[in-house]
Amino acid sequence: MNESIVTADPEVRSKSILRRYVDLPKLLDLLHTKSLYLRRADGFPDRLEGALFPSLRESIDEEFKKGNLPTCSDAFYRNAREGNYVCCWTIGARDNMALWQLYGGVKSSVAITTTVDRLVSTVLRWDRSVHLHKVKYIDHSKPPNFAIGAYSDVLQYKSDAYKFEKELRVVMPKLDDISQNPMGIKIKLNDINELVRSIVVAPEADDSFVSAVADLCKKYGLKSPVRRSKLAFIPT
Repeated sequence: MNESIVTADPEVRSKSILRRYVDLPKLLDLLHTKSLYLRRADGFPDRLEGALFPSLRESIDEEFKKGNLPTCSDAFYRNAREGNYVCCWTIGARDNMALWQLYGGVKSSVAITTTVDRLVSTVLRWDRSVHLHKVKYIDHSKPPNFAIGAYSDVLQYKSDAYKFEKELRVVMPKLDDISQNPMGIKIKLNDINELVRSIVVAPEADDSFVSAVADLCKKYGLKSPVRRSKLAFIPT
């Protein structure tokens, strides 16, 4: 059995509310399999995912030649992208209309909410090494100064074009034989109610969709409340 080690960036606050915007099939998959899906880092559409800046490549290659690092920059890049699995959450309780539209649409998607505390309690049961990164959004033409240790360290940076995501990442390394790594993996949850705080239904969903989501959650034993997005209501 692997040792369970969960670490987090200093900026990650334990009481922060998190959202994961998904379409209905992904919610059904979570409920039916009682598993959380993590995607291999090179499976995301962002072409700059795990990118190594020229200065970083030079430093890695210099240290590799001196025998201070086990890999050259090309191998480091591959290990970072193909040897790490990521589950993405949005920080904050407020609705993000861009993400509603991006993940299933404003009529037929949901947001699974949790907290950092709940998420940590969940991943502690995985018996794996996991890190929580609060993503830093940067201009890749102006690379930041930072120290690189683990292969996953570069995954804390994304292009500032994605700043609207306000992302917190669960990053799980799987480096024993990256050539055998599938594009996605599912990690079983000990108790889905331990993770899920609530289910928020898209702002333009009709009554039948809201009822269907509530019935689905009840069928699979989810005790967390199901409610409409606050954007569905006109303030009075």
